[in-house]
Amino acid sequence: MRVFPPCYRVEPFVTSDASIVNSSHLSCGIQVFPVFLHTKTWKAWFCEMAALIGHPPAESCRDERTARCAYQGLSVSDCPVICAVAVAEGMKMSEFDLIIKNATICTMDLNGRTIDKGYVAIRENDIVRVEEGDVPENCGSAQTIDAAGQVLFPGFVDTHTHIFQSFLKGLGADHRLIEWLNLSALPYGEYMTPYQHRLAAQLTCMEAIKSGCTTLCEFFYTDQNPELADGCIAGMEDTGIRSVFIRTFQDRGEDYGMPSCMIQTVEKAMEEVARLRHDYANRGDMLSIWTGPDVTWSTSKEGYRTMLDYCLAENVRYAMHIDETEVDNDMCQKNYGQDIVPMLDEMGFLTDKMLGVHCVNLTNDEIRRFADNGVSVSYNPVSNMYLGSGAAPIRECLDTEVTVSVGTDGAASNNTTDYLESLKFAALIQKGFTRDAARITASETIAMGTNGGAKAIGMEDKLGSIEVGKRADMFLFEPRHLKSIPMHDPYATAVYSSSQENISTTIVNGKVVYRNGMFACGIDERNLSDKITCELGRLKVQMERS
Repeated sequence: MRVFPPCYRVEPFVTSDASIVNSSHLSCGIQVFPVFLHTKTWKAWFCEMAALIGHPPAESCRDERTARCAYQGLSVSDCPVICAVAVAEGMKMSEFDLIIKNATICTMDLNGRTIDKGYVAIRENDIVRVEEGDVPENCGSAQTIDAAGQVLFPGFVDTHTHIFQSFLKGLGADHRLIEWLNLSALPYGEYMTPYQHRLAAQLTCMEAIKSGCTTLCEFFYTDQNPELADGCIAGMEDTGIRSVFIRTFQDRGEDYGMPSCMIQTVEKAMEEVARLRHDYANRGDMLSIWTGPDVTWSTSKEGYRTMLDYCLAENVRYAMHIDETEVDNDMCQKNYGQDIVPMLDEMGFLTDKMLGVHCVNLTNDEIRRFADNGVSVSYNPVSNMYLGSGAAPIRECLDTEVTVSVGTDGAASNNTTDYLESLKFAALIQKGFTRDAARITASETIAMGTNGGAKAIGMEDKLGSIEVGKRADMFLFEPRHLKSIPMHDPYATAVYSSSQENISTTIVNGKVVYRNGMFACGIDERNLSDKITCELGRLKVQMERS
């Protein structure tokens, strides 16, 4: 008797279809249900089943008949029926892998269309239908989610975090940037292992997914060991989130407390970026490799030039911390006699491949330079408040047509990777600092987290809105919780009256990665917490010995 892996449930095959019962091919008599069907497309499911029974899969498994024949290892013309039907209980196989029905759909398209009741159909990785009304009777799907009473949004794009800092929540509290760095991020970052980076990545990404994030940009600067980057990427991929990995560099900075082990020549740094791009080239748009100078005071002029030459030659995007505090311009004035933005502009460094992070102290002239050169901004409101850095001029950036996105920043300067919380701060800070309640609206804030994030990472053609042809990255917002009822305006409720409990489902690249408190990756939150606690103990011992 064939033995199936534990992720399948095997039951007797029962059918009233006479053509199947009377078929000469009827030899198996079982049906097999995948326990986590939502993690696979039907094509992947049937191809896997074909492999289990020793038959090669058919060329295409998109429709029911071809998929069934793939299961039998037979061509469509040779076998109109099959002997054992691998179907999910109560589901009808058809051209779609997932349908979300009865949802209010905030498409975030160019027209800002909101569908009061409609459905979205997904095939493999892409959105193939966005329609008003009910799902047609002849429109079946491998999986259907009834989202009545819920709101479907495009997935959020977190354009800035530091994953290893998820080990450091609460450390270095109540200090400004440089003091905080030297008390928490830098000393711990010097000693963390690849395994600890992987655990931190799982924690960060799962927290992001649980708050509606489908894409996460990791700004990585613990460069002393190449295996650290691989550990971090492995942890991101464990969770199923779409990832941008920004392997930055420092070629100076010891006078500001940068550990010497993290400092390397820009040439060596670009070699490592090239290695990562080669090693992960087969990930498609689920993993992008970028680079960038870490921060102004840890980068030489030669470093900027060499990195820029590499990025322009190899078509690589880049990001950097810029104008987070007055230290950036103080350092540049001291060493080069210019503020940082004009200096970079003269070098040709301001391009549409650049993502500027923080940008708290941008002047109107510098905002115009960003706009003229297509530079995007990652606005990190929580960390800017936590470190006392100030409020970025976001209204001025938007009015000058600079693309603005939102980042959480690392958990050592935010204390969470809760994207919904960051969106609320993003709106309220702009209102409070200017004493203008209309300074930024809820819909503009959601747009920064979706459209703005997609454009900031160069993926506006694939992400940022719920439209046919785009990747199926989205989340369902469940408003029926005490904090968020009643819901008069889905945008306002999501920004001002929400928390992670409102996220019922998160979908990345057409796969349900989180639903009703369960992660499809199989990582248990309590077990992960126990592992991190254990590793933190080891990390502290290592630091004490050094």
